[in-house]
Amino acid sequence: MRTSEVNEGSERQVLEPGSKVAVIGGGPAGAFFALHLLREAERSGRQVQVVVFEKRSVGAGLATCGEGCWKGCNYCAGGLSPRLLDVLKELGLAVPEEVIQRRIDSITVQGYWKNIELDVPPGRELLSVYRGSRPSRRPDRQHGFDAFLLNAAVAAGAELVGEEVIEIAYSERRRPVVQYRSGEGTGELEADFVVVATGVNEGADGGTMVGALRRLLPEFAPPRLRRAVVFELEVEPEVPSSLASTVHFVEYGSRSLRLEMCSLVPKRGYLTVVLVGPSVDGLGERGESREVIRQFLDLPHIRRLAPANVRWHAVCACRPSLVVGSARQPFGERVAAVGDLVTTRLYKDGILSAQETARALAETVLGWGVDAESLRRGYGPTLRGFRRDNRFAAVVFVLHRVFFGSSGLSRVLYQAVITERKSRPRAERRLEQILWRISSGDDRYEEIFWAMLHPATVGSIFVGGVLITMRNYVAEVLFGLRWEGFGRFTTGVAKERLEAKRQHFARLIAESHVVAPDRPEFERMYTIKIRAPRDRILAQLGRFGEPDRGYLWPRGVRIERVAGRPNTPGCVVQYTVVSRQFRFRLELEQLVEERLAIYRVRDGFARGGVLIFEIEPLTGELSALSIYVGFNFARGTTGLSRVWAWLFRHLFPAFVHDVVWNHSLCQLRDVVERESDRGNFRD
Repeated sequence: MRTSEVNEGSERQVLEPGSKVAVIGGGPAGAFFALHLLREAERSGRQVQVVVFEKRSVGAGLATCGEGCWKGCNYCAGGLSPRLLDVLKELGLAVPEEVIQRRIDSITVQGYWKNIELDVPPGRELLSVYRGSRPSRRPDRQHGFDAFLLNAAVAAGAELVGEEVIEIAYSERRRPVVQYRSGEGTGELEADFVVVATGVNEGADGGTMVGALRRLLPEFAPPRLRRAVVFELEVEPEVPSSLASTVHFVEYGSRSLRLEMCSLVPKRGYLTVVLVGPSVDGLGERGESREVIRQFLDLPHIRRLAPANVRWHAVCACRPSLVVGSARQPFGERVAAVGDLVTTRLYKDGILSAQETARALAETVLGWGVDAESLRRGYGPTLRGFRRDNRFAAVVFVLHRVFFGSSGLSRVLYQAVITERKSRPRAERRLEQILWRISSGDDRYEEIFWAMLHPATVGSIFVGGVLITMRNYVAEVLFGLRWEGFGRFTTGVAKERLEAKRQHFARLIAESHVVAPDRPEFERMYTIKIRAPRDRILAQLGRFGEPDRGYLWPRGVRIERVAGRPNTPGCVVQYTVVSRQFRFRLELEQLVEERLAIYRVRDGFARGGVLIFEIEPLTGELSALSIYVGFNFARGTTGLSRVWAWLFRHLFPAFVHDVVWNHSLCQLRDVVERESDRGNFRD
């Protein structure tokens, strides 16, 4: 080690070639630090020896070694964000297929029975993994992300010691000395720099480096923590397709189970569940955790996520601490903490945060030095950046909880998102982008905060949310549409899919030899996903017009089958709106392969139009029901009737059609799924 002069006559200490760096903890923070330090040292032509201590490992080749190569759990939901995957690509690291548990296609944010589904944007990727070797019953427990990452550090030149560190102290030369268990005794390693990357949950394994850091750095104080409950749901016979590629964020619990945020992350054979909220904060004995888990699984909106014949039960539960603050003075002469032991992004993407702090520390050690002043100048700004961003995060999550925790406000936000989705291309949907960035961790909280307060965002919420919600609510009251006991789901077709869906229905009409308007004056399309096979959905559609149907009951509109048999060509369904003067009939012209039902409007103001139901199997038990409506308004045959037809055409409240069918499709989904679940039970 040598010293050199810097500003104001102070001395800084830098790493000489051949210096030894000890990293305590081989999780993401420690592994990323070793990777960045070794690669940057190689680029600059400086040789550095890196020794990583990780008591949960059993040697090199971790990602492919036999059972037990990585012991224990990492207290994490196991989501790899798009930004983290970008970093891995920069480092030339590809997550092995055997480590990937699921490729995520979408995120569903659920607030008071309003569900907003966010597709993973084109060019972005979201993965789920296990970081450790638990749950112990999973067959692929040897394949974990932390083991893969640490193996990459070993491949880059790090030396791995699978022993527990028990103390750090300064030697007479003011070099940090690492004491560790070695066989029946102890060993020592004097290093030129020590990085502590043990995280904040090390105490759960019976040891902690917090005390050692306090002895080395008297002003050090660990970050503020908050308890969570993390558990694995073992799913039998398998994770249903409706959950297998979607991360669910559930933003509410119940009056007795107060939760602020919950996540369900799909794995192979399991769902990893994380619970955070007031009901979790004060938990004492483990029996209390089991009661919280039981209450959570009994919530109606949680039980409805999977078919009743799917059995799930909680295994491998723990109560880890989440970092919700920043450490004070986490560095000093030749020693620094990194990762969760220092700070993290609030509630999101702890692995990426570990990478960012690790990179900043590695660059500081090589570019500035290892003395306290160099660390303050080089490493300090990154930590201050986290503190600043988390102040914005606190406001972002308060606003997020206020909206999703309120039945009325969640509906306004839901409606505003749907309005944007139907009227704007993907790149211009501010609300959808904000929700994606919050849920996925794909941006800094400061940027998200200012995006939330942008006038265009506020305008979208007011015009597309408040005003349209008020208008739709009036229509629901007039038609007696009540949202009780079933969820509100998106049914409108997004703008970028509208033309493709229009061409799809045009092709279906042509292939079925059905005469339909080329350019209908009124045209609507709706799609909803239903957790049921095609035959069950078709059976419910056959009740269209029957008195015992469980959907499509608008007040003042009488809908009845007056001729024919269900789902049989020639079946006639009659609408009577208020009085007999507003009556028209639909006749089923064709039923194609039990997937396509084509109705023709025989009379009334929409004479000659079509109503088409299409049922598409998606994956497993999941299907999509789509509806297409297209017609031209009747013109009239006399002068008075032509005037009346013109007025009707221009004053026709098209939004009422949307309100009625959105309600009816959500109700139909509920009826079909309940019928599918009838007689089945879940553990």
